[in-house]
Amino acid sequence: MENFKYSFWARIVYRYGNIISTLLLAIHLASSIYMMFQKWYFGLSAIINAAIIFIINRYFLKTYRLFPFFVKADNEKIICKDFFFSKKEFTINMEDIDQIRGGIFSGYPTRPIYIHDGRQNITIGFYSHVGNFQKLLTKILQNIPQYLYNDLTDKLRIKKVGRK
Repeated sequence: MENFKYSFWARIVYRYGNIISTLLLAIHLASSIYMMFQKWYFGLSAIINAAIIFIINRYFLKTYRLFPFFVKADNEKIICKDFFFSKKEFTINMEDIDQIRGGIFSGYPTRPIYIHDGRQNITIGFYSHVGNFQKLLTKILQNIPQYLYNDLTDKLRIKKVGRK
């Protein structure tokens, strides 16, 4: 089994990045609300700050729920653990993977890739551009069912032709 994990700095950013940004935006939100009573247009700033705080925290909650920070994989299965604030551990068999989406398959290589296990109804995600997760993606693509592999390569060809 081969181990895949994020670097120390990537784990810090993906686990705690929202705390710092939410704190800074909350300070700005509080000052905007205070100033809103003196000049009405600070209300727009308050609304924008509240929306940004909501979007950032919604994104990070999704990351906490779906992204394992330690993955072990071989040609038959993937073992995912070290989820944020959770001791859960998932084992996904390669033949049970029925959907791979996001990342390079959606045309945006820096976005996360999501893998769905149809038998257990589990979805996990990872950033393929961080660390050695490209190797994990290669291992997954080599061992998924042939129909899914063909579907993904067809989608990639269509996206490549569409860009020309």
